[in-house]
Amino acid sequence: MSYLSRRIFKSSLTSQSSIRELLQNVFVSELLSPSETVWLVSPWITNVAILDNRSGSFDILNPQWGHREVRLLDVLLQGLSTGTNFRIVTRPLEMNDRWLSQLDESATQSGLIDSLTVIRRDILHTKGFLTSTGLLVGSMNFTHSGVELNDESVEYSIDRQSIASARLAFETYLNK
Repeated sequence: MSYLSRRIFKSSLTSQSSIRELLQNVFVSELLSPSETVWLVSPWITNVAILDNRSGSFDILNPQWGHREVRLLDVLLQGLSTGTNFRIVTRPLEMNDRWLSQLDESATQSGLIDSLTVIRRDILHTKGFLTSTGLLVGSMNFTHSGVELNDESVEYSIDRQSIASARLAFETYLNK
């Protein structure tokens, strides 16, 4: 039997750590075997914790992170440094703009800004994280509330057809 997807229904009563663990696995996989292009599509984005490196488990990925929770900004910068192009699609909201300013400034200082594309859409509701090997979609925004607090439904798929369809759909954001 072949398993091509995993669906998680998270609530305050069930699967509290499942989404966090899935995100951690997806991002570690991406850092170990980088995609040419990664899409992060989320109406709301904050600098949410992605990796729990308090025990040093992920020092091999970047020893400069130290023993702390590694945040989205840190992981994206690490991904940019491996040559991955990141395309971020979000809404033009103050909370997103603050975080994106930090990302832009850090990418510029590191000489990685040319690999970062930010697209803002007023009516965006789609949520997803797309790499060359996986697709995470569902109701979850990339925020602390989305990952830790809210009831959410997400699906992670490694089905090539689903990945290709999402890539085509996400690339339409470049044309608007």
